[in-house]
Amino acid sequence: MTGENARESLARSVGPGAEPGEVMTLAEVAEYLRLAEKTVLRMVHRGEIPCAKVASQWRFLRSMIDDWLTAKMRVVPRNDLARLIEGSPDLVPLSRLLRTEHILLDLRPGSKEEILRQLVEPLVLTGFVTRAEPFTDKLLQREAMVSTAVGRGVAIPHLRNPVENPRGGPVLVLGICREGTDFASPDGEKTYFFFLLCTDSEVVHLRVLARVNRIAARKELLLQLVEAESAEEILRVVLRAEQEGV
Repeated sequence: MTGENARESLARSVGPGAEPGEVMTLAEVAEYLRLAEKTVLRMVHRGEIPCAKVASQWRFLRSMIDDWLTAKMRVVPRNDLARLIEGSPDLVPLSRLLRTEHILLDLRPGSKEEILRQLVEPLVLTGFVTRAEPFTDKLLQREAMVSTAVGRGVAIPHLRNPVENPRGGPVLVLGICREGTDFASPDGEKTYFFFLLCTDSEVVHLRVLARVNRIAARKELLLQLVEAESAEEILRVVLRAEQEGV
């Protein structure tokens, strides 16, 4: 399935999504932080605090404020990407985790094992994974527990225990199956996008999963990805989405 047929199928299967969390108003977050509303508003305008504008009003997720506050109270020990992501929940740059050689535009449909073998191959070619078989087997063991498909055409294959990943991450492989394939998605629909996540940090693991889930909730963004004709275009789409706050 290619071209317009793929777009129509995705438009049907990829639905709207929402992130859970306790939403706070400007007044509530000011009280929560024991600050004046004007002080919080200045921080918002300087981009110093995680928030989003909804119908001309600023809104804050309590969980993100908690993580942000914790990060402010500690020193990041090393200036590497994983540590920076651990220190700031807002700093999850998928555009930096992806490399053009880790983007597969024409993933062939097939069984879970066949899909995972294709996703692991670029990791072997770039030297991140030494041997394909053991790593693929661990991914299959994770799939045997419960599918990593999250619905809306997206799956996020990963190891059950992040510490079993090779050091040197985080690394993300993006595979796009334009025809769609059965990956035991909870919504019963085909899966088109596979984000294989490799990191030995539990914190980074959870935060990247959360960011990918945000992408999965954006139908138009997924349609842009499936229509991309090169790895470079994929990166441009992801980077543009990050700049827009996705």
